[in-house]
Amino acid sequence: MRRKRVRAVIFGPQGSGKSTQGHLLSDWFDIPWISSGVLCRQEIEEQTALGKMIEEYVSHGMLAPDDVIQGIMTKRLKEVESEKGFFLDGYPRNVEQAESLDRLMKLNLAVHIKISDQEGIKRLLARLFCPECRTVFHETEAPPAIKGICSVCGGKLKRRDDDNEETIRTRLIAYHFMTEPMMAYYRERGVLLTVNGAQPIESLFQELVKKMAKLGFVRT
Repeated sequence: MRRKRVRAVIFGPQGSGKSTQGHLLSDWFDIPWISSGVLCRQEIEEQTALGKMIEEYVSHGMLAPDDVIQGIMTKRLKEVESEKGFFLDGYPRNVEQAESLDRLMKLNLAVHIKISDQEGIKRLLARLFCPECRTVFHETEAPPAIKGICSVCGGKLKRRDDDNEETIRTRLIAYHFMTEPMMAYYRERGVLLTVNGAQPIESLFQELVKKMAKLGFVRT
């Protein structure tokens, strides 16, 4: 089977672990992990005009408008060596964005991580992250070596402001309405790979690596 460069999106409901798997897979394949969430939070932290607008939506448990996210991601993708490959996280988030992305560059893999809403809520309520290096931890499934301290850079861990049950449920409703239809879109294009996210991080990672290898995606 011919070896293929990875040009993939990873999507799934909130708490599915898509960002964690995106990090692991980008390290494994030595290609960029590009997260719309990280890019938006950078804008917010820098208090740019765009960041202030995004912050207003986030504070109400809403997603930023398509044109804002699309502009941020398009700019970042143009900086990437598409021949080397990449993993996208948080974009595209609906069929319209997927169609727009196809006009810029076509993906050859769409990884869908499937979990129940209840499992996602449970996971997010125990999520921690490092504001310094942006490493994500979980109180039980992936705890830091020292409680409250980032194992990567030593920064103080905190919870995201939007990791509360009310906001998570609002985001899940938006996911089912907007993002889930991408399953059919990418299935029709023959690039959809669905995996069960309700398993340990390492088990899921190994399953993804094996299934991707069968599809012709290997390390270089």
